[in-house]
Amino acid sequence: MGFFGKGSRLIKDRLVIIERLFKSYKGWYDVLPGDLDSGLPLKALCVYRSRSEKYVLSKKAKLWAVEVNDYLYLFSMQKLDVFQAKECIAFAIENALPRVQPHKEHMYSFVTTVFVADEAEQDALKFIRRHRFIKSYRFGFYGSSPLKTLALDIGSEKIVTNNMGRDLRKQIRNIIKE
Repeated sequence: MGFFGKGSRLIKDRLVIIERLFKSYKGWYDVLPGDLDSGLPLKALCVYRSRSEKYVLSKKAKLWAVEVNDYLYLFSMQKLDVFQAKECIAFAIENALPRVQPHKEHMYSFVTTVFVADEAEQDALKFIRRHRFIKSYRFGFYGSSPLKTLALDIGSEKIVTNNMGRDLRKQIRNIIKE
């Protein structure tokens, strides 16, 4: 059935999808193109930072403040296998966690990996669907860093996410429409 069901038109060119993702992320994220000297098929690191606070009458009388960050690693490859998926996810976690600065106003720092592949092995998709990771800071009082993962298999028209990455599915579907 594919991404949208019968009769849907979608982009089948990986490079066009990557360009559309760049365009989409540039509105909200700081996009750092390149592979960060990793030797992996990393196309970009996209960093999002958000801070919200509520105060009464003046900024000195702050009621609450929350910080949310997202470190999105965009990978592009011809064929995705289990070994490559494990290696890329491990790199993303190792690279993102030192960037996190937990404190009492820190809520989340998501580590997000997005794989765009012409084809993907079933074992790789199964690994991505089942892989979970979360790091809590000071028993969760200083926030956490959960892993969100999505794989787009262009050839078989599949979008696979882990449990935390379900919200990415709708965004990717909108981007790959013709």
